[in-house]
Amino acid sequence: MNSKLEYDSEYCNVRYMEHDNVVLLTWKRFARLDNYRKPTLFALELLKQYPNSNFVVDAKNGFEDDNEDVIWGFSYLLPNMAKTDCKYVIFIMQEADDIQDEMDMWTMEFGKYFAVAKVNSFEQAVSKIHIYELKNRARQLSI
Repeated sequence: MNSKLEYDSEYCNVRYMEHDNVVLLTWKRFARLDNYRKPTLFALELLKQYPNSNFVVDAKNGFEDDNEDVIWGFSYLLPNMAKTDCKYVIFIMQEADDIQDEMDMWTMEFGKYFAVAKVNSFEQAVSKIHIYELKNRARQLSI
């Protein structure tokens, strides 16, 4: 089902989680080129559409990198995401994930623009965002 709030394919699902003000991208399997770019661009549009929304990537089902997509992600996608008012990006992963090196690379790149964390579940992701927001408010009050 594809609508203004959700994109679904055999590769991933992207949807806006209104209650948490989060754009959630859940990878189902390896994707490249249009199968990778269309859903990530949809996520970007949702981030633009919903003020102060944040981005959660569920990579529990694996996440492989295609070199062309990495270059595109670093040069186009992330700089454009940084133009939104998203502040936090959370990756949902398994503890002993075999994609740790790839996720570290993405975490480092996202970290140039956003506060980034890795967690084990969506609930932990939402909790982490709330913790970041509380710390940010406390920091602003102390200034």
